[in-house]
Amino acid sequence: MTPTRSKVFGSLAVAAVSLGLLSACSDPSQQATESVSQDQANEFRENQLRQKDIDKAYAALPTRPSGVVGIDGSTGGSLTPTEVRSYEATPDAAQVNVADNGEDQAFQELCAGQIDLVDSARPISRAEWEACQSVGLDVVQFQVAAEAIVIAIKSETDVGADCLTVDQVRDIYRAGSPLTNWSQEPLGFDDVPLKVGGPSPDNNGFGFFGRYVLGAPEPSQVDLRSDYFLAANDEAARKFVVGKRYLELRAARFDDVSRRRAQANQALQDARSEMLAAREELTAALAERAKGIRDGRPPADKARDQRRVDKAFARRTAARVRLDAARTRYGQVNELYRNTDGARRLYEAYRGHVAYFRFSYYELFEDQLRPFEITLPDGQRNCIFPSQRTITSGEYPLARQLLITTTTRSLARAEVRDFLGHYVAHAQAGAETARLVALPDETVRLQQSWLTGDQAPQLYVPDDNASTPSQPVQSEKPAR
Repeated sequence: MTPTRSKVFGSLAVAAVSLGLLSACSDPSQQATESVSQDQANEFRENQLRQKDIDKAYAALPTRPSGVVGIDGSTGGSLTPTEVRSYEATPDAAQVNVADNGEDQAFQELCAGQIDLVDSARPISRAEWEACQSVGLDVVQFQVAAEAIVIAIKSETDVGADCLTVDQVRDIYRAGSPLTNWSQEPLGFDDVPLKVGGPSPDNNGFGFFGRYVLGAPEPSQVDLRSDYFLAANDEAARKFVVGKRYLELRAARFDDVSRRRAQANQALQDARSEMLAAREELTAALAERAKGIRDGRPPADKARDQRRVDKAFARRTAARVRLDAARTRYGQVNELYRNTDGARRLYEAYRGHVAYFRFSYYELFEDQLRPFEITLPDGQRNCIFPSQRTITSGEYPLARQLLITTTTRSLARAEVRDFLGHYVAHAQAGAETARLVALPDETVRLQQSWLTGDQAPQLYVPDDNASTPSQPVQSEKPAR
């Protein structure tokens, strides 16, 4: 091959290679693949850098003092103060420092590594959870009890509805509410007078209702409608709804008294008819005797006429006695009827009375109270009946879960696990004493298994779009 030809072939070879490269570069699928690969590589590098920052932040968290457990949050009305006293009475108990700076500050402190536990009646928010994640802290949520408000009317009555939205409950109770009848909008139920009541500010249920239903940070009586019946205690609120016992007993006799009154009235009418007949007979007997005298009847006929008159007088006397007795009897029964009917009317007037109760109190008198199912305004969690299951799970809209939130970092500390183990083991008894809703046994056993190491703790992840309460996810790693 001559040099000139070699150059030609070389040029052709270069051209062929260049054309192949050009064709490869112009292939859209390959370009997309290379682009995705580059994006993945960039994302991987970013994740590595982000993880380095998280690891650095985690390493910078303050060291928790040995033998000390720190709690902050909203401890008022919770089980924590009682539980701490009970725990500290046990041998070798850790020191438990309790603060009451509110839930917002407590979650900030938790995600800054300054405390071990948050006592709250709400889950950690998305922003707070992300703050924990940014420093490498995974969140674990324990539930120790639950609480709920039940909106109820008198048992075996009806106002045209079984279910209320949270907004309707608020409209019924809020200050300035114009609702005085169940038929008014936004209710639109039966034409029944509406009267509203509930416990006083001294009742724990008042604060819960004011904050979670009326949206009042510091609930007081001014947040409620002016005609709100302020019950001194739960019993007074129940009587406001169901009526007084003596009225119920009297009202229960109404049918029997009505029957007796009808019988007495019939007896009176019969006595009056007999009296009228006796008078007519006496008039006729007297007239016949007078006619016999005028006609000069024989002595035997006159004697017969006199016997008729004597008999007629006796009949009239007996009829008068009977009529007087029937009048007296009817008067007595009629008075009883009026009293019973009055009691019945008063008792039936309670039909439209409504009040709210803590679930623990409602359970004691569920035979007397008819609870409304509750639904969220957006249609999610439709018409949920208040029960232990729906309340402890958080499905029931007027329920709150009493929570202890921690991190896997704190759970790695023996003193925290020891305190939480005692807390969870005594939570059911504590809830019953405090008139809260106790957890089911299976929930207690699950949470205990997290503390004993028999099961990895479930990591709590907020779900902002969930129609039901956020559920924890199973951890695939032990406490950090």
